[in-house]
Amino acid sequence: MTIGMATSLRTTRMQALVTAAGAGAKFKFYDGTRPATGAAIGAHTLLATLVGGSTIGTVTSGVLDFDEASFTQIAANHVTGTPTWCRLTTSADAFVADFSIPSDISFSGTIVNGVTIPFNASTLTEGNA
Repeated sequence: MTIGMATSLRTTRMQALVTAAGAGAKFKFYDGTRPATGAAIGAHTLLATLVGGSTIGTVTSGVLDFDEASFTQIAANHVTGTPTWCRLTTSADAFVADFSIPSDISFSGTIVNGVTIPFNASTLTEGNA
């Protein structure tokens, strides 16, 4: 059975994620099997990094709606490959959270050098929403 939380609690928990990430947070997309939460990256290939603006998004009713317009990326630095997980870090590269793809973060296809990553309509839902 899954845990059931009040909407206000789910919203508070998701807002804590946004606050912990802070301004200039980074989403780093990797290939391979996701390591233990917050563990060293190891031999995984960094495929792409997206850098957020003043915030990574807004939270309503326990759902984080990523502000795709605020993310910047340098497509020429992308490495071609299929992402299987991503790590959210602060602007100073301190660990915040790990996400599996596609179960936690929706992403389909591959990352290609020179091509911008579509990060539109992406959300993250806390708990029993």
